[in-house]
Amino acid sequence: MGGVLGCAQEYRAVIHWRGGARPFTSPTVEALTSVRWNRTINDQAEAVVTIAKATALECCGPLGEVEPYVHELSIYRDSDLVWQGPIVRAVESRTAWRIEARDVTEWLARIINTQVLRFVSTDVTQPKHVGPVQEIADTIIRLNVNDPTWSTPPDWCRILPYIARDDAPTTTRFEKDGTTDTAIWLVPVLKVLDDELVPRGLEYTTVGRALILGRPQTATDRPQARLTLDDIAGDVELIKDGPSGAAIVWATNQVQDDISQAAWGVSGYTNTAYGRLDTLQLSQAENMSGYDLLQLAQASIVGRFPVPIGLSIPAGSRLTASAPVTIDQLVAGVRLDVEATGMCSEVTVAYRLTDVDVEWSASGEQVAVSLVPLGDDPDPPEGA
Repeated sequence: MGGVLGCAQEYRAVIHWRGGARPFTSPTVEALTSVRWNRTINDQAEAVVTIAKATALECCGPLGEVEPYVHELSIYRDSDLVWQGPIVRAVESRTAWRIEARDVTEWLARIINTQVLRFVSTDVTQPKHVGPVQEIADTIIRLNVNDPTWSTPPDWCRILPYIARDDAPTTTRFEKDGTTDTAIWLVPVLKVLDDELVPRGLEYTTVGRALILGRPQTATDRPQARLTLDDIAGDVELIKDGPSGAAIVWATNQVQDDISQAAWGVSGYTNTAYGRLDTLQLSQAENMSGYDLLQLAQASIVGRFPVPIGLSIPAGSRLTASAPVTIDQLVAGVRLDVEATGMCSEVTVAYRLTDVDVEWSASGEQVAVSLVPLGDDPDPPEGA
């Protein structure tokens, strides 16, 4: 996809009924005094819009009827939908309305898991079977959102048609509390993703209404765009960060006072230019097997070997309007390459985009990004 970031000519906010399809009210562009929205990886994105009451008289009544979780906020950058999710708070002052919303993962944060989490079967005809961690996350979401006992009607929040997956090539075995086949872990579905599936290689993010269940990008993935330092406003530092590097990652579930039942996994390289450069990842998750910890070690070495070259963007720095990347390409988790021209270290470094933070007001639009180095996804050492 070609194009440049550009600068938004206008922003619009539309309040929809839950599901994001049927409009409820839409204040005029002139009434919208500020907009703030973001995209992020493995966390909830948020949006806030401020509406001046003096120029929104035609929708003052409807704004007074806005209900959290009944209505959703949609944000349009020019004509493109860039953000959508349930309203969680509506605040009215004497002069303005402030509408606060979270992305569609908020629905998963408010759904308590009612499913037995036991994905150990190799029979692919069964709804719960071993497979890519993204498929397991998809299955857990669908079973809960469609649970006929509690979800009336099924998929009342209308997120299932908007799930997109980028499956990892590896297969994952997952169960929560293997001591029984009937125990149910009563926690929000989003906590299942955060505590159990993200450590196994899941990455999730949202774009508009889409919920993307993806995987960490590697050096074999195609970059969405190639930037230079001229595309980043403000001063920039390139840092070769030794303490963040590692040639070998060990992962274990041992605790200090009891190591008798500990398991471990290891991933990385030996005989490197760094010599012995280890790091240790401690997992507090329950029932982590050696296989689970191997997956954690494999995921944790991404970005650590070779020693990462970090890009430091001071607070307030942003992408320039001429940056050769469109707002649609700024999806948390994707690969962006940065060419460090004009520096003594003239290198091109691959990064993962972790956050996009956008602010718009009468003074214009600012698009800020957070980047972390992208590492190879190495094979585990023989015998691990």
